Amino acid sequence: KLNQLILPVIALGAGATLFLPGNGAEAYSLLGYTLPQSQRDFRVFNNFTDSAANNNQTPDAQFPGYQGAVMAIWKGCIEWGSVLHGDGSGDPHQPNGLGSGGANFDPSFQGEADEVGDLNDNIHSEISGSQGGTLAYTEGAGGIGWRIRYLRSWTWNDGPSTGVPGSNIDLQGVACHEYGHALGLGHSGSGGATMYPSITGTGVGQRSIATDDRNGIQAAYDPIDANKPLITGVSINGSTITVTGANFDPTGNQIWFTQAGSGGDGVPIKVINLNSNGSSVSATIPANAGPGDILVRKNGTANKGLSNAWPSDLMSTGGGGCTDPVNYCSFLPNSVGPGAQISFGGSASISANNLTLITTGLPSSVAGLYFYSSTQNSVFFGEGLLCASGGDIKRLNVQFSGPLGTVSKSLDLTSAPFDSGAGQAIAGQIKNFQFWYRDTPGGPSGFNTSDGLEVTWCN
Repeated sequence: KLNQLILPVIALGAGATLFLPGNGAEAYSLLGYTLPQSQRDFRVFNNFTDSAANNNQTPDAQFPGYQGAVMAIWKGCIEWGSVLHGDGSGDPHQPNGLGSGGANFDPSFQGEADEVGDLNDNIHSEISGSQGGTLAYTEGAGGIGWRIRYLRSWTWNDGPSTGVPGSNIDLQGVACHEYGHALGLGHSGSGGATMYPSITGTGVGQRSIATDDRNGIQAAYDPIDANKPLITGVSINGSTITVTGANFDPTGNQIWFTQAGSGGDGVPIKVINLNSNGSSVSATIPANAGPGDILVRKNGTANKGLSNAWPSDLMSTGGGGCTDPVNYCSFLPNSVGPGAQISFGGSASISANNLTLITTGLPSSVAGLYFYSSTQNSVFFGEGLLCASGGDIKRLNVQFSGPLGTVSKSLDLTSAPFDSGAGQAIAGQIKNFQFWYRDTPGGPSGFNTSDGLEVTWCN
């Protein structure tokens, strides 16, 4: 294990750490500044060189559009949010509990940067070299911007499993600690706190902020105000987004979006001067907005004027011709459990081109492949059922399941077999997907199948 690895704050200036007098139970410290609304953005420059830093390529609906190191750092930062991020899922270390600061503070994820950036550009990135036991550090913090660097001498791991190898360092946990510095917290004297100056083991424990951390952020930004805007849901109809919740102003509201693509300057994409009945606000989705987080800002620039962050992939949920893929047919038991189930990430949108097929419940390290056709079926096939059949079956490349019995495939609708002929993705047409896999111990045929996934392509 890697013990007592320092997570320092640098470039803060002499005397920047101000320890609060307390009642004996408080161990947090404050750095003497808070982040205004104009500095709530953060981005990631994904220059991490370790393969383990970008191993996780499984999409997560609560962190749409991003995987690997970017998703891990997004999770680490969003843990400081005022309330749960969406439904709170995404981290097995704290099931359904991501986002638990309880203060008037919420960050705005702004996707990927295309460079390291300056000291006040609010970007996470890796840096070459080693600094003894230092894992990462925060530069330039002081309420006017910051930059967080992760030392390349360590092997960074993007999770999301809690079983991070002992020679790896958990990127999400360290990001959560360093972002605590960026928002104005110093080190804590409480051994169980995320802001404690060192870690024991891999750092997975730092993913979840402790009571002392919550006390610290609430001391800096005040406990969550009863009139702070609150998002409880987001729906998309064609090009219109409707945000539901509470405490929106009658006029002058803003909806903040994550930028589409990489680069940008970190400033959220905004639609301004929006009216509301107090519990919902709607706007046309800007062309330069992409998957990420939605926030609502009501009148005023105080901390309590900005809502919690809510994830959205900005894909239509009706009226625009796009519907979510749906499961059909059945999966049957295999050698390791009840069977393999197919699911998806992204959408059936041809223009978005972001559909990912995901299959879980497989034996580990077995060969298999996705295939699809225009015809549905449900007949015995090996030890499973053939759910997609007909003369137009198209097969994708052979893949091997991972150690946890999962496999995923991101589809490129601009390439074969989706770009021409019977396999082409055409708006309004239905294609049925299934996963076939080897399972010699599972029965005499030596193979099995997942259930089916019906996909209706849309523009």
